[in-house]
Amino acid sequence: MNCSGEEQEKVLLYLEQKAERKTKAKLPTRAEDKREEHPAYTPEECFQRISRRVRSTLRRRQIPMGTLECLEEELLAFFSVSPRSVYTALLDNSYERLLLHALCQYMDLASASSDYEGKRQMRVSNKHMAFFPPELLLSVYLGQMS
Repeated sequence: MNCSGEEQEKVLLYLEQKAERKTKAKLPTRAEDKREEHPAYTPEECFQRISRRVRSTLRRRQIPMGTLECLEEELLAFFSVSPRSVYTALLDNSYERLLLHALCQYMDLASASSDYEGKRQMRVSNKHMAFFPPELLLSVYLGQMS
């Protein structure tokens, strides 16, 4: 290369900046929505995240869709507004807790039940920085299966 030292430095600086931009462009941000490209976000894969025992219960039983839809709406509304917060519910009915655990697994949320003042309390949190609901809700997916 027949250039002065100053011109060579400019070329090197330009190439370094260009390489840095490429590297930044390749690194996905944590809040980036990859559902269009990644198969783990298909309704089938979301359903497969649910534990085998709960999946078989959802397939065999008549699910109270009103209850399931109500729980879905609550989770969607809560995590759409505050994705890093913890959702807490006092549910005495063990079947409703089962449905909420299934919803959490389907939506890729973390859930845990515990005793609180003689009642069962569920705590649900988002494992990610942002909340992206599945393209198909569990209630709709189960309706399509039957």
